[in-house]
Amino acid sequence: MMIPLNRHGPAVLLRKFRLWFEPDLDPSRVAKVFEEHDDRRGFATWHAQCKSALARPLPVRASPGPVMKDGFAVQQVMSGEAAASLLEAATSRQEPIQLKRDSAKLKGYDLDDPALVRRLAESALTADVDAHCLEFFGSEYFVYWYTLARTAPTQGPANVSFMWHCDRGPRAHLKLLVYLNDHSEHGGGTSYLDLAATDAVARSGYVFARGKRRTGSLDELSKLAGQPLTAYDHRPRAGDAVLFQPSRVLHSGITPHLGPRYVFTLCLLPSPVPWRSALERSAQVDLRNDPIWHGDARDLARRF
Repeated sequence: MMIPLNRHGPAVLLRKFRLWFEPDLDPSRVAKVFEEHDDRRGFATWHAQCKSALARPLPVRASPGPVMKDGFAVQQVMSGEAAASLLEAATSRQEPIQLKRDSAKLKGYDLDDPALVRRLAESALTADVDAHCLEFFGSEYFVYWYTLARTAPTQGPANVSFMWHCDRGPRAHLKLLVYLNDHSEHGGGTSYLDLAATDAVARSGYVFARGKRRTGSLDELSKLAGQPLTAYDHRPRAGDAVLFQPSRVLHSGITPHLGPRYVFTLCLLPSPVPWRSALERSAQVDLRNDPIWHGDARDLARRF
């Protein structure tokens, strides 16, 4: 893997060097990851500031919604026809490119048309999704980054994203996966363990282990957890979306085997202003040039 020689290169190399020497199983690793992002990098302080700036009421529910209770929620956010139209608008007349500066494995499409990005975001962030986000964050939220990925069938070893993992980052972030083509076309999807099952596995020290330690076996996770685990396997219809807590829910991609899978992904973070205003201010980062996480969350304020 090639690390670009830019201002972020040394930090990326240092992180990968440290990860190489981490033990395979470390029960303290989850606390360390959240301490790094929430405390040392200041994302918990940023979240508190955004909560204090909230100007609209929080949703009133008789019981916690699925994102709070289970860690994920599945719903259809648009029709199959609308998904096909957006996919055509985003992919016509261009070839897939590399979407992350430090990984050649994630390929997809350049979303450089603000009007198209607005269409995609408006379609994905429905009123129901908005209510889940507002309940989870207790604040406004914004699109921190977005990608339109194309995952083709492969005959080689599975990418680490298609093995059980959580995403490193602060506690307070969400991902929204919007599937733009149907399971019948690609045969792929994503599997999820709920919060309770993930916590059981986390006690073994597996969560946030480096890529080479990841497994695609639910039976192996069950042995680590000391109890039988049941996953939710989502085989999406075109227009389906999954909103989930990526740092607290173990998830695993289901490799497509019939054809390419197209997914519009939004990473959401707390915000002092509504997401539409943040999008107009271009508050998001570009994963082709920027690191996934800021070294200091105070840098986020400059984007507003």
